[in-house]
Amino acid sequence: MTAAAFMHQDPVMETALPWLEDVVKLGEQPAADWVRALRHTGVEQFSRAGLPTPAWEGWQHTLLRPLTQAYFHYSINPVTFDVKKLPEKLLADSDRIVLVNGKYQQHLSTAPKGVTVMSLMDASVQIEGIETHLVTVGDLRKTPFKALNTAYMHDGVVVRVDDNADITQPLEILFYNIGDTKNPPAIYPRTLYWLGKNSGLTLIERHAGEGTYFTNSYMGITLESAARLKFYKFEEESEAACHFSFVGLQQQKDSSFEGFSYAIGGKLAREEYQNLLIDSGIYSNVSGIYLLKNQQCHDFTVLADHFEPNGKSVQHFKGVVDDKARSVFQGKIHVRRSAQKTDGNQLNHALLLSEEAEASFKPELEIYADDVKCSHGATSGKLDETALFYLQSRGIPAAEARSLLIQSFLNETLAQVSFAPVKEIYEERIRQWLAR
Repeated sequence: MTAAAFMHQDPVMETALPWLEDVVKLGEQPAADWVRALRHTGVEQFSRAGLPTPAWEGWQHTLLRPLTQAYFHYSINPVTFDVKKLPEKLLADSDRIVLVNGKYQQHLSTAPKGVTVMSLMDASVQIEGIETHLVTVGDLRKTPFKALNTAYMHDGVVVRVDDNADITQPLEILFYNIGDTKNPPAIYPRTLYWLGKNSGLTLIERHAGEGTYFTNSYMGITLESAARLKFYKFEEESEAACHFSFVGLQQQKDSSFEGFSYAIGGKLAREEYQNLLIDSGIYSNVSGIYLLKNQQCHDFTVLADHFEPNGKSVQHFKGVVDDKARSVFQGKIHVRRSAQKTDGNQLNHALLLSEEAEASFKPELEIYADDVKCSHGATSGKLDETALFYLQSRGIPAAEARSLLIQSFLNETLAQVSFAPVKEIYEERIRQWLAR
C-alpha cells in the first residue's frame, strides 16, 4: 500500500506525508517478499507515529527543529559525484567499502580475504536466512526513525566475515553524502555487519559529506559465538547535515565488542545503540567522545541489555561543549533476573566552555539480579581555573594551556580504544578541533 493510501485511511497520518511521499519510488524496484512486507510495516508505523516531540520519553532534550526547516527528498537514482572529492583512506593499509548517499559503489570498494561484501538488495535474495539479521526488533511506533529507515529499505551493504577468519587488516566503510541546498536529499542506508563463529575484524566506519542532507542509517551487527569486533566510528558530517543512526547489536556466547564513536559533525545528530547480550560470557563496550560548537546538538542514547550470566558492559563518554551547543547522553544498563554476576559500568562527563553551552544526562540502572556489580556517574563542569593559572604561570600561553587541560580530560575515554593506529587518528582529530 502506498503512503498516500495510508493518509486517506487515517487523518492523523497526514503529518507524516512529507516524509513518506517518496516511498512510492521503491514500488517498481525488485525486492524479496519479506523486504516489501518490512517496508509496508515501516510506512504504517511511521505514519501513525510521526516525528517525536519533546513530550516523548527520551526526546525531551533533542530538538528536531532543523528537520522541519528543509524538505528532504529520497531518490532511487544513482548519484553522480567526482571521485576525486572522496576523502583519502584513514589508514593506508586498509581495504575500503564506499557508499555515496547510501548507495554501494562496488567499483570503488575492496575487501580482505575472508570477507564477503554485497549490496543490501543482492544479499536479501542471495543469502539464505539473512532476514533474521535485518528485520528490526521492537515496536517501531516507539522508534520512528527506525520505522522511517524501514519504510525506505533499499540502499546499503552486507559485510559477512567467514567462520574462524581472523582478519588482521582493518576495513574502512566510508559513507560519503552529497547534499543540495535547494533540494536536500534524504538518505536511508541499512547495513549488516555479520561476524561468523570465532572470527575477528577491525572496522572503521566513517561518515562525511558536503552540503545539506538528512541521513538516517540502521546498522545491524551480529556477533556469533566467540566473534570479536572492534568498531570505530567517525561522525564527521557536514555542518549543515542532520545525522541519525541506530546500531542494533546482538552478541552470542563469549563474543567481544569494542565500539568507539568520535562525534563532531552535523548541526543535529543522534547516535543510538541497542546492545543485546543474549548469552553468557559477553564483553560489550560502547564509548565515545563528542566535540560540539556553535549551535550543534548531539545525542548519544545507549542501552546494554544483559540476558545471561557473566557479562560485562561499559559505557564511557566524555565531551566538550562550546558556544550555544547542546549535548545529550541517555544511558541504560538493564540486568535481567538470569544475568547473575553481571559487571556494568556507565560514565558520562561533559566540559562546558561557555555560559550558554548545555549538557543533559539521563543515566539509568535497571537491575533484577542480586549478584551484580554495576555503577554509573554523570557530571558537567568548567575548566579548572586553578590548573589553568598554574600552567600559565609556568610560561605556557593561555590557548595552549586550555588545550592541554581539555586533552587531559579526554584521555581517560580515549584509553578505551585498544587499536593504536585509530587512537592516534582520534588524538590528531582532537588537536585539530581545539586549534580551530
